[in-house]
Amino acid sequence: MIRLVVSDMDGTILRNGAQELPPRMVPIIQRLHDKGILFVAASGRQYNGLQHLLGPVASICDYICENGAMALHNGEVIYKALFDHDLGNALMEDIWRHKDCEIQLSAPEAVYIQAKDPYFAWHVKNVLRNITIETDNIFETGAEYIKISAYVHGNHTLEYMEEFREKWGKHFLLASTCEHWIDFIPDNIHKGSALKALLDHTGIRADEVISFGDNYNDIEMLAASGDSYAIADAVPELKQIAHHTCESVEDVLEQLLDEM
Repeated sequence: MIRLVVSDMDGTILRNGAQELPPRMVPIIQRLHDKGILFVAASGRQYNGLQHLLGPVASICDYICENGAMALHNGEVIYKALFDHDLGNALMEDIWRHKDCEIQLSAPEAVYIQAKDPYFAWHVKNVLRNITIETDNIFETGAEYIKISAYVHGNHTLEYMEEFREKWGKHFLLASTCEHWIDFIPDNIHKGSALKALLDHTGIRADEVISFGDNYNDIEMLAASGDSYAIADAVPELKQIAHHTCESVEDVLEQLLDEM
């Protein structure tokens, strides 16, 4: 019996750079809730941005945020992973040296930015809908560090991914789930660890979970689930560990609900 559905957002439910839920998802999430099935939005996004995205069903969902650095159940933080300031500052200094790269520092309460280009600040606030604190010194915020991201102006994202992976791959998992963004996730912190914390908290078993994803940062989450789907254009490594592939999350969940 399925008691929990967890899905990546960007690239999985939000296709082709979409910033709004597909029309079918809101009634699907409501139907899941009515059946006693918990829907968990798992994303590199901030909690506040995910709530805005889910709109009318935000209050009935749980959340895995910041690529697994935080998990929330019924609006309360039940899992939070922090990492060392010195390591984070060294990474940010490297990102800052690239003139066409911006830094987003994620803390539990907000994201911190020191924008080089005003468009970056506008994008973080108005497109991603993050709770945003602008600072004159990104290296001295006094905040707890849960994730660092680079925003790449122009079309150099893949080029910089390789450069940063060579330098920082021993310390961070690098993920690029949408154009222009590179997330640096501390070693051993991922959506899978956040999902396990959520299952421990709720008493739901792994074999009662169905998961959906499309990219490298979803691998551990799908591996921690009793049943799993990779979107048809997912990376090959994810397809290898997923139990199934699908064209859309909506199709699978509507079939599941109709069968129930």
